[in-house]
Formats: sequence, structure tokens, C-alpha cells
Amino acid sequence: MVIADAGRRIWSSADCVTGGGSNMIVLTRGVPAVLHLSWDRRTSSPGCGGARQLVPAGEYQAAAVAGHLRSATQNFVLGAQGVSGP
Repeated sequence: MVIADAGRRIWSSADCVTGGGSNMIVLTRGVPAVLHLSWDRRTSSPGCGGARQLVPAGEYQAAAVAGHLRSATQNFVLGAQGVSGP
């Protein structure tokens, strides 16, 4: 999963991977594949180097990426931290 801000990559689920193994999902036509993951609202970089900055409230884009394949981009809005509601 890659999260971007106005087209600028700010986080990837592949950046700070620890441990071995893989997360293989078998796809079946017409059946949604679901992968649950969490994001701590901080930026990341390949290899998990550099300072990780807190991402402010705002609109962002998310896309699933696997090699050269990329899903359609989905926009989402992050509210201020500690604020709940729709």
C-alpha cells in the first residue's frame, strides 16, 4: 500500500518491513481480497531511514502496488488526531 499527498509518496507498507515470510493472498474472480494493515500517520522512506514526520489532517491518496501493477487511487481524509466522527 502506498499513501501519497498530491502525488508525492509519503508512506509505503513496504518501507519498514521486519521479519521474514510473505503475505500471500489467492485471488478468485469476483471475490474481494482483503488485507488489513495499520499506519501510524508518520511518513516513511525505503529502508526505513530518515526522520519520520507526523502527517497532518488533510486529504490523501492510497493505492495498492505490487511490482509494476497498481490499483486505482482512492482519496481519503484524515481528521485531526484525537478527533472522532464522520
